[in-house]
Amino acid sequence: MSLASSPVDNISELQGKKVAVVKDTTTIVALENALKDALTEAKIVPVSSATEGMKALQEGKVDAFSSDQVVLIGLVLGSEDPKTFAIASQLFSFEPFALAVRRNDADFRLVADRVLSHLYRSAQIGPIYGKWFGRFSNEVPTALQAVYAINGTPE
Repeated sequence: MSLASSPVDNISELQGKKVAVVKDTTTIVALENALKDALTEAKIVPVSSATEGMKALQEGKVDAFSSDQVVLIGLVLGSEDPKTFAIASQLFSFEPFALAVRRNDADFRLVADRVLSHLYRSAQIGPIYGKWFGRFSNEVPTALQAVYAINGTPE
């Protein structure tokens, strides 16, 4: 995520810039690897929380803030002026999220898995994705499409 006034849309555009990342997260490792692969040098600035990363960006202490896309989108949508921010269209890692299910509740897990599987197989997932993420990403990332295909396999 960057400020809309100086957007950063891909890894190579981070050359010579400062990027805030929440310390002790997998994002730091993924970002370091992506920078190395892109032969891009950027200074990673560890922060203690997503709120601190967003504040550092707003105050101009960093040029970008890197985190899970869904976290960034939530921060932007919850901000006073969402138009202030730009979220890069390029993803440099993919880490699946999961729903928490009470231990030993196989019946609920089966219902949830069936509903999600049906949703992934149907055309319904597209409008849902578009409603929540379409403003930030014109198309569903290839890795996410693969997750839909794998998890949409009938039981």
